[in-house]
Amino acid sequence: MFGKGGIKPGEFVFIVQKDGEYNKIVIGRIQAVNGSKMHVAGTQVRPSGLIKRVGAGSAGDRSRQVLSSPDPNNCIFMLIDRVETAPFNGEVDQAQERVIWINESRYLVLDGWVKENFPEIFAAALTSPTEEDRQQAKAVLREKMGSLYERDLKEHVYAVARSARLL
Repeated sequence: MFGKGGIKPGEFVFIVQKDGEYNKIVIGRIQAVNGSKMHVAGTQVRPSGLIKRVGAGSAGDRSRQVLSSPDPNNCIFMLIDRVETAPFNGEVDQAQERVIWINESRYLVLDGWVKENFPEIFAAALTSPTEEDRQQAKAVLREKMGSLYERDLKEHVYAVARSARLL
């Protein structure tokens, strides 16, 4: 960032880590920095649903591009399908992994998206086998969206739901 002098403890980051043939992401807060290494606490996200669709050949070019080069702007394509999450509390080497600074608002949206279980809810609404199941999943999504208090997260979820034609 313009003259920031590097990423500092307390700031938020989006990290891309190699996971076999594809990538997983980590969103978190920096706890300490030592040269090119930093200690990060947050959540790791493996886009298992998207990986499965790409492996089955039912995903488009955009999905493959997102898996090979995720960033904070395109990662929503990972997060509207099933994901595997786990707490992350470890060391990251900026020389070996892609580390992107994000502001607190972006962090809260991404973290809230994962913690509120929106990947599972969106996946159910988009891929339910029957119309009845799809309508039930949409009702769950609308109820969950109505219960959100964080303004930025609510706006983001509504925007994604509208663009996916779920509202």
